[in-house]
Amino acid sequence: MNRRPSWISRKPVATRPPPPAPPPVDAAPPPAAPVEPPPAPAPVVVPDPAMALELERLREENASLQGRIADMAVTMSRLRRDVLEASEPELVQLALSIAERVVGRELAADPSLLVAWAREAVQALAAKDEVVIALARDVASQVPAKAWKGTGLEERVQIDPELGPGSIEVRVPEAVVAAGATARLTSVAQALGVSEP
Repeated sequence: MNRRPSWISRKPVATRPPPPAPPPVDAAPPPAAPVEPPPAPAPVVVPDPAMALELERLREENASLQGRIADMAVTMSRLRRDVLEASEPELVQLALSIAERVVGRELAADPSLLVAWAREAVQALAAKDEVVIALARDVASQVPAKAWKGTGLEERVQIDPELGPGSIEVRVPEAVVAAGATARLTSVAQALGVSEP
C-alpha cells in the first residue's frame, strides 16, 4: 500500500518573499538637493528730492480731484431733484391728459357711467325734492333714455343748451354740483395744484 508520509499534507505551504537585494557596491549616492542662496537684501532707495516733491504734488492733486468728484455728486443729486420738482406740473398735466382720454373711451364704451355719476351727485346733495339733472346736448345724445330708467331720476333729466360739451349738472334750489367727466378731472387737477379753483 502506498501511504503518504505523515509529513506530507495537502495544505499549501506558504512561501516567504526573497529578501531585498543589497545595493551594488559601486553605486553612487543620490544627488543632494541644491541649496538656494539667501535672498539678496532689498536695495536701499535714496529718495530724490525732486521726485518726492512731484509725488507730494500728485497726492494733493488726487485729493483735490476726489473732493471735486464728491462735490459734483452732490450737485448732480440737487440738480436731479430740482428738475423733477420743476417738471412736476407738466408731468401731472400729462397724466391728466392721459386720464381724460381714458375716461373718454370708457364713456364711449359705457355711457351709463354718466348716470352713476349723476346719482352720486344727487346723494351728495342729500336732496329729494326739486332735483334737476341738466345735460349738455352731446351727453343727452350719448346716454340713451333707457339708461336713466329705474334710477328714479328719469323724469328730472333736462337738456340745457347752455352747458359746455360733456357737462352734467345736478341742480337743487340751494346748490349746483357739476358731475361730468370734465368737472371730475378739473377737481383732480385742483387737488393736485395744477389748476386754478
